[in-house]
Amino acid sequence: MLISCGLTRLSYSTEKLLSRFVSKMSTFVSHANPVTGKMDWIIQDENYDYHQEIARSAYADMLHDTERNQKYYDALKIAIKMLHDRGQKAHVLDIGTGTGLLSMMAASAGADSVTACEAFKPMASCAAKIMQRNNLGHKINLIPKRSTDLTVGPDGDMPHRANVLVTEVFDTELIGEGAIGTFNHAHRELLVDDCIVIPRAANMFAQPVSSDLVRRWNQIDTSNIEGSVPCEVSRCGGAPSLHDLQLDQIPAQQFTALSAALKVFRFDFNCKGGLKPDRRSEVTVSADSDGTVDAVFMWWDCEMDPKGEIILSCAPRWAHPDGSKLPWRDHWMQAIYYPSNPLPVSKSESFTLVSCHDEYSLWFDVTRQGDTSQVLERPLCTCGFHTTLSRTRIGMMGDPHRVSILKAALKKHVKETSVCLCISDGSLLPVMAASRARKVFVIETNPMYKRITEALIQQNSLRDRVTVIDKQPHEINQSDLHNLQVDVVVGEPYFSSSMLPWHNVHVWYAIYDLEAHIAADAVVLPGRMVIKAVAMDFDHLWKIRAPVGVCEGFDITEFDRLIESSSDISDSNVEPQPLWEYPGKALSSAVDVIQLQYKEVMEKSVEASVELQMETNGCLNGIALWTEYEFRDTGTVTTGPRKSLRIGENVDWDYYTRQGVHLLKTPRIVSAGHTISLKIQFNPQTGEFDFCFKT
Repeated sequence: MLISCGLTRLSYSTEKLLSRFVSKMSTFVSHANPVTGKMDWIIQDENYDYHQEIARSAYADMLHDTERNQKYYDALKIAIKMLHDRGQKAHVLDIGTGTGLLSMMAASAGADSVTACEAFKPMASCAAKIMQRNNLGHKINLIPKRSTDLTVGPDGDMPHRANVLVTEVFDTELIGEGAIGTFNHAHRELLVDDCIVIPRAANMFAQPVSSDLVRRWNQIDTSNIEGSVPCEVSRCGGAPSLHDLQLDQIPAQQFTALSAALKVFRFDFNCKGGLKPDRRSEVTVSADSDGTVDAVFMWWDCEMDPKGEIILSCAPRWAHPDGSKLPWRDHWMQAIYYPSNPLPVSKSESFTLVSCHDEYSLWFDVTRQGDTSQVLERPLCTCGFHTTLSRTRIGMMGDPHRVSILKAALKKHVKETSVCLCISDGSLLPVMAASRARKVFVIETNPMYKRITEALIQQNSLRDRVTVIDKQPHEINQSDLHNLQVDVVVGEPYFSSSMLPWHNVHVWYAIYDLEAHIAADAVVLPGRMVIKAVAMDFDHLWKIRAPVGVCEGFDITEFDRLIESSSDISDSNVEPQPLWEYPGKALSSAVDVIQLQYKEVMEKSVEASVELQMETNGCLNGIALWTEYEFRDTGTVTTGPRKSLRIGENVDWDYYTRQGVHLLKTPRIVSAGHTISLKIQFNPQTGEFDFCFKT
């Protein structure tokens, strides 16, 4: 039986009592509790940050990417054979070796010498052990440095320049990890002129699309409320960073491609003259249908071998050379970019797609044909909304389903005489409530969120009806509330500090701090929270925490031990994930794990135990958890499935929130009738939810 339990947070008084007994390997760390909103103390290993960096090093899902591994191996074999056929020795340089996998592949493929560099010292140490375990340590010169710090010469790190470069320094944007500078420096300082580079080139593709769902992640949709956002928000270029996600998981009916995928850039990694750090391309596009260019989808592929015959593609299913038989990878996804303004187009109308990149990032825009003078040199948020609110938060604010529930609750419970208090970060609730209430107060202690709320108030001419209070709830006095008593308290609930769905119960802690200013019979919305759970058979998500074992014939268990030991120190047994991006089937019905009522939540600790019974056969590899917030009899806001669960079918998760997920270290094949136990403890004094799983 496998038992996995969460860590318990300590109160300050407990910390004082136990501090003298804490080992030298642990330390107390001051921590902002997302539930209580207070600072408290938790016990952490003194090297917590170090272990967290190792645990989050994200090599594991790459090592589970069989296609990536095999195509690198095949390309290395071809390159080394090509040199040997010419009568040349193969001297391989592996930049950013990580676990040492590519170096071991090169050595096994017959390379005459292999030099590997790895700047992340814990991983370099791990790679050395892995190489020794695979009896290849004597064939590989491992140097714990950045490639830009390597020296060449009789007394240098490398006795001579290499004639084969193999590296994986790519991210979702391809160039975001500094690939351009890495390749240029290597050609200039570390490689011979007629070297072979693996991969030899990459091609970048872009596709303009029309989509209400995608647009909501960048523009606040106010079509369903009595209000609007400032015009500078809708005209803003948006956040400068990419929006990376699994494009494959956006349902086909949720977007319309306005053209086929277009090649916008080619990166020749074998170019002796170096890659240009700044480029711009313009492509004329003829719209395939009527629509609005709301976004640009982007992905890339790599030509792995010297002849460019082995292609590793990151394209989504509709543009992938292998069609629907896609390899899964979480380290290279696809990305969405938003134009400075959505562009309406008609079928067959021509427009221009403008693509730009600098040394580390990309951006895209669309214009009428021939008019590219106003294309931004670099996206920049000028309104403050896009740099304060996450993309999922922007989408949540305009989500029609969520908005309809909030509107129904306000319509029923807010009267013309009501004094309403809104508690949520950066919300449209004050605008919605002001159309009904006598007076609305909003608590916004974060200066950035306060700026957003005040901009919404100004835009909708509500200064006489809505007042922003920039104090912590326990600091608020009667004069801050204009000597009025609050009779309706409402939260979405949403707080930017919340990592897991149940953290938003913070709204009730804020209300308790304000109890003296709230009527005894006040309406509190939401008034009930339920944490729910379902047993899952995820297609691939489990791989991000699963041990690798043997990878392409190489023993990587030393890496598994390193990651697991650091994860045990730094990770919780429930982590947040946007599950809509990770397909998985429900193996059980959803069960209520624990129910909390506003009036009762602060009275005493709560403990609950449930069993999840498998109702179909499958691979049990995770438990998904989410919350539902009940707005009395007007509806329920869920952070979980958008539709009713069907046993044995993929779950349709909410687009705008992250769920909690417990991933089993060892997936288990189970049959219908198999049960697992879940126990939860909630301590209202500390605000801690502790989970224990028995599988």
